[in-house]
Amino acid sequence: MKRRFILIALAGAVTALALTVGSAAGAPGADSQAVAKTSLLATTIDPFQEELAIDAMAASTDPGTKHFGPTPSTSPDSGTCGYDWAQDTFDRFFTVHQTGSNTYRVDEQFKNGTFVTNPGLNPSPGACDSSDGYGPGVVSGGLTGTMHGYLIIEVTCATPSCFNSGASCGGLIDPCATTGGFVATFFPGAASTIDTFFFHYAGQDSTNQMLVVHEWKNASCNRGGNHGDIATASTTTGPPEIAVC
Repeated sequence: MKRRFILIALAGAVTALALTVGSAAGAPGADSQAVAKTSLLATTIDPFQEELAIDAMAASTDPGTKHFGPTPSTSPDSGTCGYDWAQDTFDRFFTVHQTGSNTYRVDEQFKNGTFVTNPGLNPSPGACDSSDGYGPGVVSGGLTGTMHGYLIIEVTCATPSCFNSGASCGGLIDPCATTGGFVATFFPGAASTIDTFFFHYAGQDSTNQMLVVHEWKNASCNRGGNHGDIATASTTTGPPEIAVC
C-alpha cells in the first residue's frame, strides 16, 4: 500500500471517504483518498507493547468486537523522500469496535510481511528524515527483509451506528485489500482519520550483507517518529530534508 508522507489521493480512493493520514514517511495502508496531517503529540506509549495489546484485542471473543482477515495484499512502499523503495507483501487484519453512538475505532494490522527493494539504486526509506541522527542513504535493488505494523483508524459516522453489517471481505474486488476500501465498504459515508501508525522493517542480515543500516521504524510522531533506515550506503548529500515530527 502506497506509503503515506503524501498530500494526494492514493489508488483506490472513493468519493464518499474522507481518510486523513498522519505524517507517515512511507508506511503501507493508506492506499485510499488521503491527506497528510502532521501530529505533534508527544508519546510515552511503546508501539511494540501497543501492537501486543492490539493482538490481544484481535483475539477477543467479545460480541461487540468484529474481526476481519487475513486478506493477502501487496503494495508499493514509498519512503520519506516520496520515492518507492520497495514492494511489500503481507496479510491484513481488521478489528472493529464501537467507541460511541456514532464513532468507531478500527485497528488494521499488517502481519507476515516481507519486502523486496526496487531495482536500481534508490533513496533509502529514511533518506529525507535525519532527525534521528541517520543521514541520507541509498538502497540497491533485490534485497529482502521482513515487515509488520499497524495503524489505528478513527471513524466518525454522520448518523449513529453506520457500520454496514452486511459487508464482507472477499470477492473479485476485495474491499479488505486496501485501507480505504475497507472503510468505504464497512462505513459508507463516514469520515475517518489516521493519526497513529507504526511499521517495523528488518533486513535479513544472512542474505543482505550489503546493508549498512538494516532496521527501519516508520512511526507517527505520537509513536516516537521514524528511526533507522534500510540502506546499502550513506551519502553526504541527498534530497531536501523534510520535517516529519
